[in-house]
Amino acid sequence: MATPKKECSEAGGSHKTCPIFLTLGLIANKWAIQLLYNLLHADKKTLRFSQLQKALTGISQRELSKHLREFEKSGIVNRKVYPQVPPRVEYTLTDLGSSLFEPIDALSSWAEKYGPKVQKKRADFEKK
Repeated sequence: MATPKKECSEAGGSHKTCPIFLTLGLIANKWAIQLLYNLLHADKKTLRFSQLQKALTGISQRELSKHLREFEKSGIVNRKVYPQVPPRVEYTLTDLGSSLFEPIDALSSWAEKYGPKVQKKRADFEKK
């Protein structure tokens, strides 16, 4: 099992300074993985705002904007606005964002392999 990196243990495992906690806080939520998955599998790793909103059924415009802003601030996506009416906004993964392919793919493989077992364990627990 992996041990926390030096930066995390020196900071007392603080979520404000530990790169692990900061990264997981950025991507471990209801919409982030779906959003990244869609960008990772898009042609040229670029999608328009409206395409992302359609792909993430149920996400509000506000919530999508919030996640995209966080990804932009963190260097995971680039945002490009075209001066037209209505404005066209495209989001493209950066090299840093594209580097998330391998860990997201690994997590996806784990979920496919062990997801049914997790679901069964949860159902068994709920029966108790």
